[in-house]
Order: sequence, then C-alpha cells, then structure tokens
Amino acid sequence: MNRLKRLFNSKSILVYIVVALSFHLLFKYRANVNAIHPGVVAPNLAFETLDGQKFNLHDYNMPVMLIFLNTKTLLSSSVYPDLLLRRMPRLKLLEQRNYSGLIVILDTKQDAKSVEKTLNKKKYKVLENTVYLSNIQQAKESYGLSSWPHFFLIDSDHIITYESKLPSMERIDTILKGR
Repeated sequence: MNRLKRLFNSKSILVYIVVALSFHLLFKYRANVNAIHPGVVAPNLAFETLDGQKFNLHDYNMPVMLIFLNTKTLLSSSVYPDLLLRRMPRLKLLEQRNYSGLIVILDTKQDAKSVEKTLNKKKYKVLENTVYLSNIQQAKESYGLSSWPHFFLIDSDHIITYESKLPSMERIDTILKGR
C-alpha cells in the first residue's frame, strides 16, 4: 500500500503530467500537424540545380514528388530519413518512366558545395540527380513543416494529392497511374 501511495503522490503526478506533456509536444512537432493537406494548391517554390540553372515548382507540367529530407539527426531519429532513402530507387524509377518529377531538398546549407559534400557520403549517393537548392526556411514555412522528412505528391495542376511523413509506395503508384 505504501508503494502505491508513493507512485501516486502529488510530486509523482506532477512528474507524470510533465512527461506526458513533453511526449505530446514532441509528437506534434514530429508529426507536422500544420503541414498543408491534399486538395490545396502547392505553394510555388524557386529551385536551382547544383550547376546554377533556376526553375520553379509550377514550371512542371506533370506530377511532382517533393521531398524534404533531413540529414542532421543528432537530436532526432534517423529512422524516417533512412526509410525514405530506401524508397528512393523506386521513386527515381517513377521519375525515369516520366510518371512524375522528383525534387529533394536537404536541410544542409543551400550552396552546391555543401550539398555535394553531403551527396558524397555513401548513405546519400542514392539522391544524386534529385537534390536541388532552395530557400529552405521559406519552403518549410510555406508547406507548414516543423520537422523533416516529409513527402508531398503534387499533380500537374499543382494541387497536393498526397502528403505523408513517410510515403506509401503503393499509394503513390495508385495515384500516379490513375491520372
């Protein structure tokens, strides 16, 4: 009985509340609860290739897969980025077959040298020819993101048709092949 009283005394209950609130806030942060949802026009973003060519998201006349990928995982989990990296060969295949464009934005310094340094790491080789430079602060705010990674599928009319922290390949296939 004493043990039970110690578990539920006023100090313990306060600790439980603080821990529960912390987990709730962490969940809200990582879940991107403010991310823009399907059915909304995708904000237009400006991009630049690593060799300096500029273009906008709305220049695409086909569906686009837009990926915000985090490479800095010191204080966050690397599970989602690693799972997304494993899906990249299939996403690139969709791009190669002209079902969709593929744009990846990394959370690195937005200059060609910094991005190329990241791409030289074995883990990120799969991202070659898909990473573009952008104003990541503007992109993050425009798309309502609090944490990365995040995936958006945008149709040829620039409407978001699918968004997810970690995309389902089956869902992407269904959407793209049903167009």
